Amino acid sequence: MAASPKPPAVPAGRSSAEVRRQRILQVAKSHFERFGFRRTRIEDIARDAGIAKGAVYLEFESKEILLHAVIEVLFEQIGRRYATEVMPLESPRERLRATLRFAYSELARDALFERLVREDPELAVLRSLAESGDNPRKADAQVEMLRGWVREGIERGELRADLDVEVVPFVLGVLRFLHYHTGLITTGDRISRERLLDAVIDIFIAGLSSPAPTPPSPGRSPGRGSRR
Repeated sequence: MAASPKPPAVPAGRSSAEVRRQRILQVAKSHFERFGFRRTRIEDIARDAGIAKGAVYLEFESKEILLHAVIEVLFEQIGRRYATEVMPLESPRERLRATLRFAYSELARDALFERLVREDPELAVLRSLAESGDNPRKADAQVEMLRGWVREGIERGELRADLDVEVVPFVLGVLRFLHYHTGLITTGDRISRERLLDAVIDIFIAGLSSPAPTPPSPGRSPGRGSRR
């Protein structure tokens, strides 16, 4: 059996309690990724973190609270990358496109969410996190931000004027989770997951976009009627 990793030395400017908490979160994340929520045990996390089981419970009252804390750290990291990669884009339509592409790349980057969804298709643990603390307000703020982008896109002529602005953020939310449900379609060499998801993004954006103006017919001056 491999030896448990040794706890890191305390970095300058950080307390031993902060280092212990970060150590627990790092080890817990690796366990949740490998074993899922149900099979992960607090005593195993404590052992691999090099601390007593009771010390874990002093920081996190339950395994569910510990998972929530792990996910919150991930969300903070994802939020910083989103702010750098997506928010500065000038075009609201391209921000919507980049939001969906960013979601797929992030889900591919980290195995934790896919493991949790595979174990619990009803997303009970993730739903409990979404409903806790300040998260409902954050979710409402994100929905309003996306609606604002849709309105901006309509005003700029990039997006269709007949779009249901209220619904678009939720359609985008549904499409985000397609990353987890492409296994049957992409079995074998039918099509790669990446190519399929790229097509989903393109079709979604095409459905939002204003029709391109029709070019004038050859031999006919723009804006003038034909002569009899």
